[in-house]
Amino acid sequence: MREPALPTDHEIEAAARALYAEGLFHHWWPTNTKSYEEFAATDPVGMSEFGGIVERILVATAKARLNT
Repeated sequence: MREPALPTDHEIEAAARALYAEGLFHHWWPTNTKSYEEFAATDPVGMSEFGGIVERILVATAKARLNT
């Protein structure tokens, strides 16, 4: 089985912004949640964890695509 290429930082950033926006729209985050830019500037640990989650989702998607 071939391993997919890891997503680029740009791909992770784009997917993270999309997921964050969906979370705001669907009220997954608390009502006082900051914008993505404010979140990034004020919570570097949270941003790192969020980016890690997004990266794992992208890798899982790429693996699924290779195995179809």
